[in-house]
Amino acid sequence: MDIICSKKLSLVLFFALFYAGFAQRDYKGQTVDAKTGEPVPYVNIGILDKGVGTVSDENGIFHLPLETSKYGNGDYIQISCLGYETIRIPVSKIEFEYNEYPKQILNPAEISLDEVEVTNTTLVPIKEYIGYQNNGSPSLGYWKDNVALGGELATKIRTSKGPRQLNSLEFEVWSNPSDSILIRINVYDSDGPLGRPLTNLNKSGKDILKALKKGRGFKDVDLEPFAIHVTDDFYISLELLKVYGDSEIDLVLAAADSDYGSYRKYTSQDKWQKVSDVNMAYYLETSPYVSQEKAKRYEVKVEKARRKLRMLSGFAIHNGSMLADVTVKNQRTRETTKTDDSGRYVIHAEKKDVIMFSKQGYKKMVLEVGDQQFANALMRLVD
Repeated sequence: MDIICSKKLSLVLFFALFYAGFAQRDYKGQTVDAKTGEPVPYVNIGILDKGVGTVSDENGIFHLPLETSKYGNGDYIQISCLGYETIRIPVSKIEFEYNEYPKQILNPAEISLDEVEVTNTTLVPIKEYIGYQNNGSPSLGYWKDNVALGGELATKIRTSKGPRQLNSLEFEVWSNPSDSILIRINVYDSDGPLGRPLTNLNKSGKDILKALKKGRGFKDVDLEPFAIHVTDDFYISLELLKVYGDSEIDLVLAAADSDYGSYRKYTSQDKWQKVSDVNMAYYLETSPYVSQEKAKRYEVKVEKARRKLRMLSGFAIHNGSMLADVTVKNQRTRETTKTDDSGRYVIHAEKKDVIMFSKQGYKKMVLEVGDQQFANALMRLVD
């Protein structure tokens, strides 16, 4: 299957197929916490840099089919998870069990002082959006076929230097035929070989998980509970943890025309490889810390820009009746408003902006802005 590095991007994560044979054996077990004895879910397990890996399930159970004759004395199985010490076991020394799941004990990691972000009290946070948006581009990214568990799709986020907190992430799913897909959002420093992802910047010890239900739509992920701080360029990555239902994965994500590039891992513990110069459309709300003087100038600049935007207005309607209290959101500017008692809304919007209408009990309605300055949203009840 070819990877297309053009406007219509096809980023394909291939699944490593293991064929039955006399030399193949099932390395299996259960990842558990050394202190509590409780299962540790979604642990990355694999042979380092060899494209052979998996992820433990919600009960800590894992299976890793291996053909041990393919690996030498320098090959290791690596077991790693946020908040725990990394384990490396030479492939030549692993033990196989047939009827049991041996416990793989994980020791909680110590948090060193240099991992704690200290903010200068003379600085104040402002709101700034960074990353990439699709904005009507035909560029897409695909996860197709049986993508391996632990496979990741990452894009480098360019930003100015200085401390900032990551508040939220948005990305767009164009198609998802699976009943549901569970992913993990990872944030990496660009301190790996050739500036590729390496150190995970999520120091909270908690996974950032998101379930993607069947269908299309914008997905928002709240990052504030994880207190992630960056000071320079970094990577956002989506990692596959589980696919629910019988259908094969065929996840289509919006990409952008920016040309910094996208990277992928085939599976857990694999090496990073660049797959295209096209970016995934990962878009973040952040809070950079700046001087109070700069914060005031920034507020004036934002307000001037907002006033220059044209207005879009209309009504939210269901079966001929006007709907009040419908949330109306411009996906590009993040401006949000609600329809009034008469069902009317007014919002700043430019051509090609995407406006989302949502209300509990109703299906989300998406409108791409054209040349019009008036547009109604025809809402439908959830089936």
